[in-house]
Amino acid sequence: MNHTLPALSKRYSDNPTFILESPELSLSGEGYTCIIGINGSGKSTFGETLAEISANNPGEKWYYLPQHLDRFLFAENLSEQLSALLSQEINQPRLISLIEELGFSDPEGMLHFPFLLMSGGERRRMALVCVFYLEPVRLILDEPEIGVTAKENMVLLSKLHNLTGKNTRVIIISHNAAFVRQSSDIICLINGKIARTGQTKDLLSDPTFELEKYGVRFSQ
Repeated sequence: MNHTLPALSKRYSDNPTFILESPELSLSGEGYTCIIGINGSGKSTFGETLAEISANNPGEKWYYLPQHLDRFLFAENLSEQLSALLSQEINQPRLISLIEELGFSDPEGMLHFPFLLMSGGERRRMALVCVFYLEPVRLILDEPEIGVTAKENMVLLSKLHNLTGKNTRVIIISHNAAFVRQSSDIICLINGKIARTGQTKDLLSDPTFELEKYGVRFSQ
């Protein structure tokens, strides 16, 4: 089933030369959508703006996991983070299983391990554990592959496909070719404007379409 993203517009008083302008977009809804573009093209602004304008509409609200995790991991550890976000009791067996799937060798011990003592990649995986436990209906992940190994990225892709199979709408902002190629739709940004958009299979089969132009990185 197709779904529609609203028109977006964003300006910054301290950067008047940049303007995000995106018309209403219709997406296939078959899987997750990738937003691509070189650094500074407006990818994060797109995700943040979509989350902001939907914040007061529970039925259409997009949950945004930012690239910079200090804006997300506000508690001391994962257990306290989820307790602050949820009103119901935490399902510890399910949570421990998620922690293990994201590559932690001592999942039970990580429930109360301080975020401040983790590496950047470990904090990224903890943030993803938190998001997957919450299972939001609409989710934006801003460069979730940062600091995450190739093996862990495969787990992440599997989780994303599971979420979309449950009718969760997912948008990924990414430079990673593996994420782009497994998406259902691509939104291409240049200087805050939509350069191209469409179903992934159609764009990738177009000989004039170049992923490298939008900063997509390929594994060596």
